[in-house]
Amino acid sequence: MITRSNVSMESTIKNAAELTRAKQFKLARKLMSDAGVCYFTIERVLYEPHNIRSTD
Repeated sequence: MITRSNVSMESTIKNAAELTRAKQFKLARKLMSDAGVCYFTIERVLYEPHNIRSTD
């Protein structure tokens, strides 16, 4: 298991996942992109918000 060490990035991902669940896809993508989240993570959060790591 990979543990995130960046609390700010963790918060960004969780907020984006919530936006995705609320069908705010463009806003979630922008939030992550502006925060420097890598492309593959953005895709995972947008297409599989139920699969984000809950143990971090």
